Amino acid sequence: MVEENSRIDVLALFHNDLDRVDAWLDQVARTSVPIRLLLLDNASTDGTADALAARLPDLGCPARLYRSARNNGFARGVNLLFEQVSGEFAFLLNSDAEPDPDCIGRLLDRARSDAGIGICEARQAPVSHPKAVDPETGETTWCSGAAALVRTEAFAAVGGFDERLFFMYCEDIDLSWKMWLSGWKCVFVTEAVVEHPAGGETIRSPRSGRRRGLAHYFSFRNSIFIYYRFRRPGQWKILARFLLKRFGSRRYSFGSKALFAIAFVDHIRYIPYLLRTRRTWGDRDHPWIRLDETSLVE
Repeated sequence: MVEENSRIDVLALFHNDLDRVDAWLDQVARTSVPIRLLLLDNASTDGTADALAARLPDLGCPARLYRSARNNGFARGVNLLFEQVSGEFAFLLNSDAEPDPDCIGRLLDRARSDAGIGICEARQAPVSHPKAVDPETGETTWCSGAAALVRTEAFAAVGGFDERLFFMYCEDIDLSWKMWLSGWKCVFVTEAVVEHPAGGETIRSPRSGRRRGLAHYFSFRNSIFIYYRFRRPGQWKILARFLLKRFGSRRYSFGSKALFAIAFVDHIRYIPYLLRTRRTWGDRDHPWIRLDETSLVE
């Protein structure tokens, strides 16, 4: 019998994902290492929570489902689940990402090979986020939270996700850079694979317009947060080009630009907090903290 504390906790959030539940659970249940599922339903209205509850008893692994009366977003949702983690590692997995059976095992092998690793990210197929990766060590700029093995000690050491700033988007960059600054490594593991369509944002009718709106709003606002917290002297041109492209390019519709304007105004209220926390995280150089490998330059 597998001891409870030797299992890898798999953390996943769901919000109106009814059509994903069965395929996701079937694939996760095939993983080659002992796991425990810690799932949070973020106030779904389409029956997602009931569908999860109906399937969990027959999966063959321990599982807990928590239901929230409100949508906590990604950062707070994961922080809440981390309070239930009992082992050395936890695996963060999006509800639209399906891991190969040996994915977690390969991430574990890499993490256990170096006690300094804070996060190991799996490769997303068909496309991973473009960023630099050291070909020998796998060290990388930042690790996506869509499919990543996180050392619980490292997560606690940097205070987890900053849920005050981030609802969705860029919270994984912020976490990764705080880990680098705290002496933990962020590593990309090519051999560990998850299927994650459309770069993690599957647009589905009838909510496609709202999803695009949320993506534009939070990606824009949170990119500015990243700039405030981690910018170095002389990097103001990165923000200037970012704003010019968002507001001046024909790539974005009038509606998207209106969302950008609202997000820009909204970010102002966070500036005092950003400046205070910058004293902790933003006044140091690090070779892997690279604003030019974030959505600020997309």
